[in-house]
Amino acid sequence: MLTGIISLLAYALMATLIYRKTLSALLALPIMAVVLSIIGGVPANDILTEIIGKGSIKLSTAYTTTMFGSVLADLLNRLGIAKSIVKLVAEFAGDNRFVLGLSLTLITALLFSTLGGLGAVIMVGTIILPVLLSLGITNQTAGALFLFGISLGGMFNIVGWQLYMDVLGIPKEQIIGFVSNFSFISLALIIIFLTIELKDKKNIWYAVASGLVMICGFGSISYFKSHALVNINHQVASSTIAFGAAEGFSIILGLLIIYALLRSRSKKNDLPLIVYLTPIVALCLVLFFQWPFIPAFVAGIAYAVLSSWRSDSIKMLNQSIIEGVSTVIPVIVLMIGIGMLITAVQHPSFAKHITPLLQDCIPKTKWQYVVVFTVLAPLALYRGPLSIWGMGSGLVSLLQKTAILSSSAIMSMLMSVGQIQGICDPTNTHNIWIASYLGTSTQALLRKTLPYAWAAVVLGLTLACSLGYLNK
Repeated sequence: MLTGIISLLAYALMATLIYRKTLSALLALPIMAVVLSIIGGVPANDILTEIIGKGSIKLSTAYTTTMFGSVLADLLNRLGIAKSIVKLVAEFAGDNRFVLGLSLTLITALLFSTLGGLGAVIMVGTIILPVLLSLGITNQTAGALFLFGISLGGMFNIVGWQLYMDVLGIPKEQIIGFVSNFSFISLALIIIFLTIELKDKKNIWYAVASGLVMICGFGSISYFKSHALVNINHQVASSTIAFGAAEGFSIILGLLIIYALLRSRSKKNDLPLIVYLTPIVALCLVLFFQWPFIPAFVAGIAYAVLSSWRSDSIKMLNQSIIEGVSTVIPVIVLMIGIGMLITAVQHPSFAKHITPLLQDCIPKTKWQYVVVFTVLAPLALYRGPLSIWGMGSGLVSLLQKTAILSSSAIMSMLMSVGQIQGICDPTNTHNIWIASYLGTSTQALLRKTLPYAWAAVVLGLTLACSLGYLNK
């Protein structure tokens, strides 16, 4: 019991150091892994071989996926696809503030289902934010819409899915099941936010129309998942579907090679319409054809290069590989620390001390699950105990050890409370840049977005209960 209490105190101390910016998460996580191992009585040889050795490569699939995803994101930047999509949508949306605000938020979400990092935020933000401001949308409202769009797109970023799969050991189908429902909840909150912020009664009709379209879309997707996909999966194995998609894509790839040769001969440097499909190629291959993440990203990269072929495409691809990988080095180091921490808390010598302490604290009923994690949601801030990208990675493993909450319930909780961290956290580099660019403060953006982010937490936790993710 004493060992468990000391471990919790050490955990709290490290979280405090991260919160006070005395220590970065990059250093805190591996240090915490070693400290907890020592406190828990893990043998020295196991600390070297298991915690540090095997722990550092535990999430190797996740950070390899991150590298491929970053290469594709860098290509989108270099080719100017993201900028072109935003400008195209802004032209078609007209000058209606509600339509334009919602359209640009959805385009932001689409782009950030593939993009990531501060560079992408700056690149997209310098296009989207001035357009919003030019129509009289206030700076704080524009910043909030941009943050909502980034968060909504992040739900579909399959790089993040891989981390959940590696840490929690759950199949991607369970992640897709939650995200496909939770995204509509987030979209509804965005529509409500936009309607309230614009303070124009005529926008109520636009909001109602948007809501009806959203409901129809949700109903169609739900029907497709529960009927069409079920029938398909009964008749055809997933591996067969993936193989069939691979054959189909190989034909498309052959056609793209011919298309690239024709572009090369005519020396074209423009962006054809087909290149705008690039952001969704990898996502569609994963969602609808059961492709693994890395091959899906490779297919997306090949599609981007061939569909936009020009004289310097090979050089551009080489640059994207180098720059794309280099930009995610901090994320990879963070994942290495997460792997060490997870391995440490899962070690039998440590787990036997801490598991009994947690068993009495973990919510066991649906009401407890919703209320407790709603109240504790701010602990996701500053890479705290409820953030899977920080100290929460260790806590997640301990929660799994108790076998009180299912992996799906834990995943849903992390995604729900993660809305506060992803949207509101004043220490996020993208929050800081957005506030600086708009001439406001991160605290002002926090006040503007927090009620809606917290509402998303409550609704996300409730959704998890309705989907039957809780064991009890």
